[in-house]
Amino acid sequence: MERVKNAALVFCLFIVLLVIFSSYFRANEVGAFFGALAGTPLLVHVFNRVAPSRRGRESERSTTALITQAEPMPRPTEQVVVLRMEGPNGRA
Repeated sequence: MERVKNAALVFCLFIVLLVIFSSYFRANEVGAFFGALAGTPLLVHVFNRVAPSRRGRESERSTTALITQAEPMPRPTEQVVVLRMEGPNGRA
């Protein structure tokens, strides 16, 4: 599902660049197409360098690293709790 979302975002970025190049920079159709075609991977690469994915950071912290850094749990005080259920007549 995440791959579909990323592909859709790249396609939307391509369309936005196509509109920007054709309207603001007054490029012809071929120039706008090739500008968007070249700019899309460039912007995706820059974005991935500036804001790396969270998945990469999570993989760096393995479970064993989290276990070795964890503090030991305090031992609970030993208390015995007895619950007794009585029926409507007061008997157990």
